[in-house]
Amino acid sequence: MRGLLGKHLSHSYSKVIHERIDQQEYNLIECDDLDSFFQEKSFKALNVTIPYKFDVIKYLDETTSSAKEIGAVNTIINNSGRLKGYNTDIDGLEFLLEYNSISVKGKTIGILGNGATSRTIQYVAKKFNAKNIYVFARNPKENEYFFDNDVKLAEVEVLFNATPNGMYPNNDDSLLVDMALLSNCSAVIDLIYNPLRSSLLLCAENHNKKAVNGLMMLVHQAVKANEYFNNVIHEKSITIDIYKDVLLNIMNIVLIGMPMSGKSYYSRAVSEKYNKELYDIDKYIEENNNMSIPKIFETKGESIFRQIEKDSIYKISKGLNLAISTGGGVVLDKENIDFLKQNGILIFLDMPLNELKQCNPKGRPLLKDPKNIEKLYNDRYHLYNKYCDKRVEKRGFKRLDTLSKIEVKLNEYINS
Repeated sequence: MRGLLGKHLSHSYSKVIHERIDQQEYNLIECDDLDSFFQEKSFKALNVTIPYKFDVIKYLDETTSSAKEIGAVNTIINNSGRLKGYNTDIDGLEFLLEYNSISVKGKTIGILGNGATSRTIQYVAKKFNAKNIYVFARNPKENEYFFDNDVKLAEVEVLFNATPNGMYPNNDDSLLVDMALLSNCSAVIDLIYNPLRSSLLLCAENHNKKAVNGLMMLVHQAVKANEYFNNVIHEKSITIDIYKDVLLNIMNIVLIGMPMSGKSYYSRAVSEKYNKELYDIDKYIEENNNMSIPKIFETKGESIFRQIEKDSIYKISKGLNLAISTGGGVVLDKENIDFLKQNGILIFLDMPLNELKQCNPKGRPLLKDPKNIEKLYNDRYHLYNKYCDKRVEKRGFKRLDTLSKIEVKLNEYINS
C-alpha cells in the first residue's frame, strides 16, 4: 500500500496527482493512532502531511540530512521494514521558483510564519544564497519579527506565506501584512493552493507584484516522492504537464460581460467541454429566492438584489471545477470580482454595442427602455476590461468560433 498519511484529507489533490504520474493506486490514510500505524508498517511508501510531518520522525530508522535540519518529513519509504524519511517539499519549492523565474540569490526574503513550512523556505533561501531572511510571526521567537514590523517589511524583496491564513474555507481571512509596506517587494509566493488565488495573492496582483500559489510545489514534491517510491527519475515535463492538467480541472471558468452577450450559452458549452459543474448566478438567485429577477427588482429594489447577488457569489466562488455565468452587473462591486478570482479565470465576452442593440432584452429589468443598453455599455465596459483575466472578442453569432476563442484564451492563461 502507498498513500498520504494525515488528517482531514477529503480536499487533498494528492490522490489525483500520484495516480496521474504512474496509474498506480494511491490511498488517503486518515489516522489518529501513529503508534499502531507504524508498528504494523503495512505500507510500501507514504507521503505525510499536516499534522504529522514532525511526529513521524521518531518512528524512522533513517532521515536525510535536509529533512533532519528542517525537522519535517513528508515522504517515507519502507525497505523491508526499515523506514527512511525524506523532505521533497524542498524539491517542490525549488522547482516552483525555477518555473516562475523567481531568484532569491542576493535578495532579502520575508517569510510569514515560523512553522515547518517556514523552515523549508529558510533552507532553500540559504541554499541559494539569499542576502537576508526575515521571519514574521504572530508570536515571534528570537531573531523573528511581528507581522507589523514596517522597517523590516520595507526591506523584503520576495515574500512567502507559510501560514494557513486565507486557506479554504477561511478564504476571506484578514491579511497578515499591509501590502503597501512592501515597497521593495517584486514577488509574493503563497504556498496555499486552495483557493488558487488567495486574498494575499490578489492584493499582490493589485500592487503589480508577481503572484504565485503553491500548486506547482505540491505537484513537483509528489513527482519527486514518486521517484523514491519507484526508484526512477522523471523528466521535468511530467511535473509541468500534471500541473497544467490539475489547474484546468480544478479552476473555475467565469464568464463576465454585458447582458445578452452570450454568457449563459457559453458557460453551458464550457461546462460540457471541460466537464465542469454549471452555475448560472441569475438562475441560482431565482431558485433560492423563489422569485424571478424582474420580480426581485420590482418588489425589493436593485440594492437588495445586488446584496443577494453578492451573497450568492460568495458561496459559489469557494467551489472548484465550475463553469459560472454571471449577471452583467457583477463588476459593479469589486468584492464580487475578488470572490470570483480566488478560484477562477475571468473571461470577458466582448460583444460590440451595435450587435447588443439587435438582441431582445426581454426579462431584463434594467433594459425596459432599449436606450439603456448604450448607457450600461458606457458605464461598465471599462470595468469588464479592468477585471478580466482574458478578453474574447465576440463578433456575430458564430458559436463554434467563439468557443474556440475561449479555448485559446484558457490555454494562454494556463501556459503563462
